[in-house]
Amino acid sequence: MTGGATRLPHALLFAGAAGVGKRELADALAARLLCEQPRQPREAACGVCPSCLMWASGQHPDYRLLQPDAALEDDEPGDAATAADAGDKKKASKQIRIQQVREVEEFFHVSGHRGGARVCVIDPAEAMNPITANSLLKILEEPSASFYFIMISHRWRRLLPTLLSRSRRVMFGRPPDEQSQRWLAERQLAEHAKWLPFFGHAPLAVADAARTGRLKALESVVADLLKPQEALAQANRWESLVKADGALSMEELVSTVQKWLFDLGQCAVAAPPRYFPQQNKALGGIAARMSLPVLIQAQQQVFQLRAWSNHPLNPRLFLEDLCVRAFRPLGL
Repeated sequence: MTGGATRLPHALLFAGAAGVGKRELADALAARLLCEQPRQPREAACGVCPSCLMWASGQHPDYRLLQPDAALEDDEPGDAATAADAGDKKKASKQIRIQQVREVEEFFHVSGHRGGARVCVIDPAEAMNPITANSLLKILEEPSASFYFIMISHRWRRLLPTLLSRSRRVMFGRPPDEQSQRWLAERQLAEHAKWLPFFGHAPLAVADAARTGRLKALESVVADLLKPQEALAQANRWESLVKADGALSMEELVSTVQKWLFDLGQCAVAAPPRYFPQQNKALGGIAARMSLPVLIQAQQQVFQLRAWSNHPLNPRLFLEDLCVRAFRPLGL
């Protein structure tokens, strides 16, 4: 291994909020570890050696990526379309399957194709259930000098303590707003900087929402929250947003309503809104007409509904219930 890469621990855990660059750094580090040109410790991969060219093509034989099948559909739209054409109606799993870890174990016990490092990125690590995580743990307990695991986690406290103890944790913080705004402006996304508070000041999360079209759906939800309709009509409108291409997930829709109610509570006690600061005046006007105890009750009820948002038995009835509970403080 060149460039002092052997000084790295065999298992790294990149932990922190989503959208702050953990995966991007993991990819850059994986490319650097696989690079075959001599490099200085702080230099990136050369980008021109045979290994870097294979990495750029997405076909490096000494690299593995573990992620849920649902994430693969998002990352590889062509493959998802092929599966749909084949009539595969089974919903993609949001968990990393144990079979995927077993395949990595086989990969772990064979020699590298290029005679250098082998790298496995796991994104996100919390997508492993306890059985799958324990299977990975068996590999981590037998570290190899040339094998590197890079785990990415947005909710690292959910990971098994034994998994945490066998990896070096690297914490990622949120960048200053000025830096985030500059980063978005460099990518012609300056007009979307107003969404930074909503996404926890994570610029990559804002960029991803813009890329997938979810920001347009969020704009529609906020417009509805400013002037909500009767619950049944509103539920019908939101159902179309959830079912549309590039749409919001049900969980993200409920989370948006939850954040809106939180900011209404902030304004009701003369505190600044956290998630929608650009709507401060409108929120203040709405909060002034509301009963605080009824608002608090609505916040609690929507919080409880979020636990069911990924698996609603009947999406239409679920949305109607959400609207009734969320709009009750408004007298609708």
